[in-house]
Amino acid sequence: MKNIRIGIIGSGGMASRHAQNFSQTDGFELIAIAARNPETGPVLASRHGIDYLPTYRDILKRDDIDAIAICTYNDTHGEIALAALDANKHVFTEYPATRNIDEARQLLSRIDHSSRVLRVGHNEVLSPSHRALKRQTAQTGNLITALFTRLTPGRGQRPEILFNISISGPPALFFVYNIYPFVDCFGPATWIEATAHYENLRDDSTYDSFANSVTVGFENGGIGQWNWAGGIEISQAEEYRHIVMTGGTLINRGDGWCLSTKSGERDLPAAEPSDITIQTQFLNDIHNGNWQTDARTAINAALIGLAAERSMEENRRITLSELL
Repeated sequence: MKNIRIGIIGSGGMASRHAQNFSQTDGFELIAIAARNPETGPVLASRHGIDYLPTYRDILKRDDIDAIAICTYNDTHGEIALAALDANKHVFTEYPATRNIDEARQLLSRIDHSSRVLRVGHNEVLSPSHRALKRQTAQTGNLITALFTRLTPGRGQRPEILFNISISGPPALFFVYNIYPFVDCFGPATWIEATAHYENLRDDSTYDSFANSVTVGFENGGIGQWNWAGGIEISQAEEYRHIVMTGGTLINRGDGWCLSTKSGERDLPAAEPSDITIQTQFLNDIHNGNWQTDARTAINAALIGLAAERSMEENRRITLSELL
């Protein structure tokens, strides 16, 4: 079976990691780096002994590239993914899948009609803890409410990017990896309500700290709620996750999941660890198919963040049907 020839779009830290991982994964051959940065792009390409191209459109024109990995800022993911699928390339993209509702709509359409793979880089599909959670939720009755709270003093290594609404999106979008697990277990949302407070929000859409709350009604019943506060005065990060179901409550205090009922608690054993990486999962997608469900979950998770942004702007409940 011939190698899948892949190009990396971007030249930052994530691009460097994916370039390294894809180059070390059997079944892939790293061909080129495309990056707007004229300093970091050539350096990354030289490190791997491959071609450097100045724009993502240059890499999409190459007949010797079968697939691309998108490692750019959030606001360009959807645009590049759509262009790559139209150029007949398989697509691996970092989350969120898109920063734009219209792009989300187009990507959902491509899932149903494209002969090329769209894999969004959510690792939950491979996580033993998440796979155990998904198995248990299927056995614990109906969802009543799922609750997530995260408090963090951190601003990340690149706060000018992370704390920039225009580039990264509101917290419900750049923390989409915390929304994805609930969507994977309970399906898409039908409605979204959200509020946010940004400390020192400036005209260029940057800010110093935030508090963000998003509540959804799931299509299959039950309510989900995510609360984040970041860049705040707290000594260390804290995170709480509870999933209340008719047959018990699942709790994660940071050391794995347990099932709590009126008769007591028991730890959930993690699923068997897998030696599959997100890169080999992408390779399996290309050769074996069956990627569409994961892609829909990723886009439905991103849609919650996008709908939350509109809810904040318009101060009302948003239904997914009006967006799609």
